[in-house]
Amino acid sequence: MERQEVRTNNNVVTKSNILIEANYKLTITEQKIVLYLVSKIRKDDDDFKTYTLPIKQFYELLGYKGNPKYSEMKKITKNLIGKVVEIKEEKKLKQMSWLSYVEYNENDGSVNLSFDPRLKPYLLQLKREFTSYKLKNVMELKSGYSIRIYEILKKWQTIKVVELPLKELREMVGATDKYHEYHNFKKRVLTSSQNEIEERTDIAFDYEEIKKGRKVVSIRFMIHSKNNTIKQEDEIINQNDDWFESLYIQLHHTFKQHNYTLTKEVVERWVGLADKVWSGNKYVEVNKLTQQSFQIDNIKNHIAFITYILNEKVNCVENGTSHYQVSVESVAKKGIRKEIIPSWFENYKVVENTKQPDSDPSFENTRLDEMLKGFEKQLNKFETPI
Repeated sequence: MERQEVRTNNNVVTKSNILIEANYKLTITEQKIVLYLVSKIRKDDDDFKTYTLPIKQFYELLGYKGNPKYSEMKKITKNLIGKVVEIKEEKKLKQMSWLSYVEYNENDGSVNLSFDPRLKPYLLQLKREFTSYKLKNVMELKSGYSIRIYEILKKWQTIKVVELPLKELREMVGATDKYHEYHNFKKRVLTSSQNEIEERTDIAFDYEEIKKGRKVVSIRFMIHSKNNTIKQEDEIINQNDDWFESLYIQLHHTFKQHNYTLTKEVVERWVGLADKVWSGNKYVEVNKLTQQSFQIDNIKNHIAFITYILNEKVNCVENGTSHYQVSVESVAKKGIRKEIIPSWFENYKVVENTKQPDSDPSFENTRLDEMLKGFEKQLNKFETPI
């Protein structure tokens, strides 16, 4: 087989978003092996290849110095074959290995590695809902937690804000059996990764702790690109141009956390309104508006609330006034008028969850065939006398 020189400057890692958010626990060395192999996949490959790598250069790539120690390398790859990745998809839990085959060629100092074929749907011929980034960013990281958080945040880089339940975040970064006390998790995983990612990669992030009582239940990440504009040569990193799908997934996740159901129909309407206000930045602004609304305690119907704000902002733009006068805080204080809600909203069917928030008892009597009556009750909670 042809010997391949190990270079990483222009290599790009591309994974399906499902695999980005999978649960697994790999050492920093194991992660770098997997990511390097992923970066060798080409977008037109229809099957996995067996990659033959020079062991000496591969050894150096992983951060080791001196001559390769075959016994050490064999131990690393043997352990990696035994590591399992868990993928949650369509109410199924799939467990599979990363590698299916490793072969050492001591005569010419090379190693052959092959992916498990069951990973094909998550690494080959990806057309939508995937994330790409340059391999050189993660190869410079020294912590496995930093690599996983970097990958997760790259998925949401275009949306800029993502809130993840603490339990799910622990599972994704492989820290379910360590740092059980939150303050240790914060120090060893969050803060450490924050510093390293900012220092060594193309993004940075801030985060907020979302609490239920005194307990931290979620982490809200705010993602920042180090460049104000995305350079043309880096556009490959953002090949996932399906912003709507990314936005809907995030908003659906947020609403689900608060025991609400959100449909694509509503998000499509929001994006249509937001386009009249922010144009190309509409997806980011809709996500930001939604996250802000859930920080206000007295909002009973977030769908009506967000719809009202967007409609009011459109009115401002059409009337030639500044839409910044309409904000989450100002609307929450004064309430909303139901006649401002557009006609399409009246046709939106309430989808009832099995468990509704205790703070919103009016949901108990809402039925699909009583949608107008149900919305009347919801909108009355925001209404102020005119």
